[in-house]
Amino acid sequence: MVRKTNKKVKPLWKKLTIVLATLIFITSSALGIFFKTDVFANQRDLWVQTAMNTSNHKWLARSFLSENEINTILAKYKVENTSKSNSESVSLSTASPKISTSSTDENNTSIKEISGSTYKGYVVTIKDPSTVKLVNTLTSSGGGTKLSDTVANNSYKVALNAAGFDFDRASESTGDQPLDSLTIIDGKLLYGDKETSYQMIGMTSEGKLVLGDYTYQEAIDAEIDDAISFGPYLLVNGEKQVTEKSTGGYQPRTAIGQAADGTFFFVVIEGRSSSSVGATLYDLQEIMENLGAVNATNLDGGGSSEMYYDGELVNNLSNSKERELPNAFVVSK
Repeated sequence: MVRKTNKKVKPLWKKLTIVLATLIFITSSALGIFFKTDVFANQRDLWVQTAMNTSNHKWLARSFLSENEINTILAKYKVENTSKSNSESVSLSTASPKISTSSTDENNTSIKEISGSTYKGYVVTIKDPSTVKLVNTLTSSGGGTKLSDTVANNSYKVALNAAGFDFDRASESTGDQPLDSLTIIDGKLLYGDKETSYQMIGMTSEGKLVLGDYTYQEAIDAEIDDAISFGPYLLVNGEKQVTEKSTGGYQPRTAIGQAADGTFFFVVIEGRSSSSVGATLYDLQEIMENLGAVNATNLDGGGSSEMYYDGELVNNLSNSKERELPNAFVVSK
């Protein structure tokens, strides 16, 4: 006769505890390998750059890495702009840009959709550089102005957000303080210090885009009428400035560039959505180079990326609502 043995059955809660502990161990090990080793260095660096270039998602990097580790990663991809654009690189009367666009209207402007593996966006081509202007959009009370209001109040053909500004998400800051505190409009220094050298994005009266480090007086001597400070530059005299493909991470982007014949390009890239994750600075550089730009620079991106054309908002805003901006690039009708 075979004797039956009574096997003890583990309670359900013990089984669940074992499963949970196993999952925690596997997850912790995977996160440790991803963030703390170089096995997935490129993917980790892209993750960190994408997170740290947002206003409210920096915790996605800070939850796993120390500030020192994050800063070390960011330093690897910092773009150092040391060259100035040469005014002779733009003659305002040479060849057409490389990429053809849709038919231009009576204002010599056209708009076209562009896309890449991780992004979609739009490029506006402006054939007449004399119609492009950098404008101050701060109000008399000191706050910024929504791009839609800037367009409506002035009947601009095209408008594009420009420099960054100190933004407080909690209070929805009104863009009353331009980042780096430099603004030159019509030759007058509205913000900034006359003795300080700034990384400028400037415009001459004849419609040339100027990139380089200048003091206020040096800018005036270089015939720069309007300027802001931002970057990094993407192309200077046709030379690429961004070398690493993941630089800046995937973000909504804004950029301005100019071809050798004076043609301007306004670019806006949508991001942080299922249909368009965003573009890296390297992607933005490639877009500008393919368009035929010889000088091009990154502008404020993220939730500030915004373009208007013929009175209509062109791109989907990553935050679903407009910010009040301190300045903008515009095209007059």
